[in-house]
Amino acid sequence: MTGQAIGVKQFEKLEKTRYVLNADVLFDSNVIRANDPAAEQRLLALSALLVEKPDRGHIWFSLTSLAELLGPDDASKRVELLKRFQNLYRQFGDRVRFFGPGPFSFVVAEWGDKGPMYSPANAVDDDVCASIAAGDLVGSLRLARQSWEIERARLWQVHADKVKRYRAAYESDQVFRDEFKRNVELLGTANALEQCDDIARSLIIDHAKRSESALGEAKANPQNYPCTWTYSLLVRIADYSATLKKSEWKAKYSRYGRLLKSDENDYVDAYIAATGGGCGMIITNDGGLVDKVNFLHDAEPSLVRLQGFTVRDAVIAYNPPNGDKRDRSKPIPGV
Repeated sequence: MTGQAIGVKQFEKLEKTRYVLNADVLFDSNVIRANDPAAEQRLLALSALLVEKPDRGHIWFSLTSLAELLGPDDASKRVELLKRFQNLYRQFGDRVRFFGPGPFSFVVAEWGDKGPMYSPANAVDDDVCASIAAGDLVGSLRLARQSWEIERARLWQVHADKVKRYRAAYESDQVFRDEFKRNVELLGTANALEQCDDIARSLIIDHAKRSESALGEAKANPQNYPCTWTYSLLVRIADYSATLKKSEWKAKYSRYGRLLKSDENDYVDAYIAATGGGCGMIITNDGGLVDKVNFLHDAEPSLVRLQGFTVRDAVIAYNPPNGDKRDRSKPIPGV
């Protein structure tokens, strides 16, 4: 990803030239916006760039992310969003893949020997068409939403309990506060893997069904387990962010910007990003997630494979791989 004027106000988040070495792209469902024609124009323009040549990797969507998109209680709103989603993924033809289903299926697949667990577009499209016709979710889409609601509630409780302990320790224990500060300072280094190895251990034992000794393999070769580490690192950053009260963040940690600014969806974002941890790009309109993913990617050594881009930045800056030239003589829709 590059642009003719990095740093110019035309970009939302892109601050430098970025080279993406894996052509697979993960789309976050938040790129789909109701009643925003300009946003839809930008999204379709980006889609056109990505499908221009068939050898530019797969386009991935997460069924978990789709469940988040289809969260409104109003069935008519769910169907409208589903129509927009269908319009997007159909642009990519047989290059589309859907991660899932099942809790932490991306970890199971990463530690297995069969490659990513996914549903082809035609299988999901049947249920999308049926849901649009029925006026509400049916089949696998309904099951995916119900399953994710249960898993989401469980994850929220796990993290709420953990953050409660962290906040109590932070407020009462100077040793904890000092260690917290050191850990934050080392987030951009290989030490970050040590800071989140308890999360990785849980994934490996509970979901991959491996012994604890497999954690050593994951640490020795983190590049082979991008989904495991993407989730673990983003969750640990979310833990740190939620530990800090707003006044504490402002007084001592504001220099880290949105990296340590807590958002109630941080844990969900970690899960969705990790589903595509093996991809080269995540396209999302969540600026905080872009900041966190790119911070981890730019660490020394690099800690995750993903790099994050907003739709606007991607459609402006995208240059095709393998030395191909992009025709920049035409205006970019929606920009």
